[in-house]
Amino acid sequence: MLPRAHRVVRADDFRRAVRRGRRTTTSHAVLYRLTGEAEGPRFGVIVSKQVGGAVVRNRVRRRIQSICAGVLDEVPASDLIVVRALPGAHEVSWDTLRAEIDDGMRRAVRAA
Repeated sequence: MLPRAHRVVRADDFRRAVRRGRRTTTSHAVLYRLTGEAEGPRFGVIVSKQVGGAVVRNRVRRRIQSICAGVLDEVPASDLIVVRALPGAHEVSWDTLRAEIDDGMRRAVRAA
């Protein structure tokens, strides 16, 4: 579980990250990274109804939050990262989703 101190909860933070953040794409997710905006790395997750019903969306959200909790140490302290799940994210295995998002995070952090 991602600690509350490391979660994005305000709509303005999500909007700012999506509009001004650097975008990195994977097959099943899009990552937006905004630097210099947060105290400690913070992560947000967007899962739209296109991904599936409520149960499916919540499962995908929990998986992505778990992946983000695992990479807290690898992300600079001033970063705000929003992960948007794409349709089809619920169909891939846990290992595939984790590998894709880990790779996307590494590319996003390295690109700075």
